[in-house]
Amino acid sequence: MLREIFILLSCGSVGYAWLCAVTSPVVRAIGSLASRVSGSTRDEASRDRLGAWLALALAVGAALLWTAIIAAAILLFMMLVPRAGLALLSSQLFWPGIGAGAAVWLGQFAARIRVPRFSDNVEAAAALAIVALVDDSPETLTRVHHLYASHAIGPRDPARLRLGGSRPAAAA
Repeated sequence: MLREIFILLSCGSVGYAWLCAVTSPVVRAIGSLASRVSGSTRDEASRDRLGAWLALALAVGAALLWTAIIAAAILLFMMLVPRAGLALLSSQLFWPGIGAGAAVWLGQFAARIRVPRFSDNVEAAAALAIVALVDDSPETLTRVHHLYASHAIGPRDPARLRLGGSRPAAAA
């Protein structure tokens, strides 16, 4: 009984964390793109639409990155603790656990009327990690950060999110 509860809680927390990491940036980027597609065809509006498309691509890329991170963590855990991995594989509780995490996420969404999510810094860091694989110059990362913050993070103050330094951005 305790093993089944542990499996449900483990799978549920993974499902909840994945939804928190993935949903908000993708939904906000889609909303930003939808609001800009219906705009006029001037040069600045088309540049803004391109920025919205790029932010959506980064949000989807970050979703894939979070999916790969979770899959790699599960694989590492199964390699380090094979009995627990076999218990998870032999149990029929994987998908019910994921469903329980999704139900908690939906309950929090319904109670607060806003999408449960990680902090702005985590969302920006996931997108910047993708860009840093190609070009990690501070100028590029700053430009991408401002683009991503304006389309996928939301109406918060983008100046709070800072690049560099060892202090958290909220304390800077």
